[in-house]
Amino acid sequence: MTKENRVTALCRGLELISAVVAVFLLIVNVGDIVLGIVMRYIFAQSIIWTEEVARYSLVWMAMLGAAGACARGDQMAVDFLVPHFPRPLRIVAEFLRVGVQVCILLVLTGFGIQNVGGTWQMKTMALGIPKAIPLMAVPIGMSMLLVQVLAQEWRDRIKNEREGAAP
Repeated sequence: MTKENRVTALCRGLELISAVVAVFLLIVNVGDIVLGIVMRYIFAQSIIWTEEVARYSLVWMAMLGAAGACARGDQMAVDFLVPHFPRPLRIVAEFLRVGVQVCILLVLTGFGIQNVGGTWQMKTMALGIPKAIPLMAVPIGMSMLLVQVLAQEWRDRIKNEREGAAP
């Protein structure tokens, strides 16, 4: 297996994990909301934990789904100017884009880890679980996204070197 194939497999693996977990969490989220609606409006009883489950599953879905969205190019991008730049300026713009992404993701991961570390003793209101569990979505999701960004960049560099070396 070539280096490019290994990196491509890593990108696809992260995308698959991200997608499967996001779909599962979407099902949990929708099911939880439907359960809350049915219990409240049909049976006139409220389940206290449904709001927390809906909120936390949505947060986890968004954070973990980001790596899959990045793999498919579904993240937000403003690219109407860069394609018109001369090649040297496009290279600089690409370097800055990846550099800014990596820096932001490193900061978010670091602060997320710090935030999780200080919340293990605090409990959520309805579920009674440590607040660190819902907060772990940020460092886990952002580190997955960081690995995805770096792996895609590495794969693209390998591909460009291979194509550039070919006559």
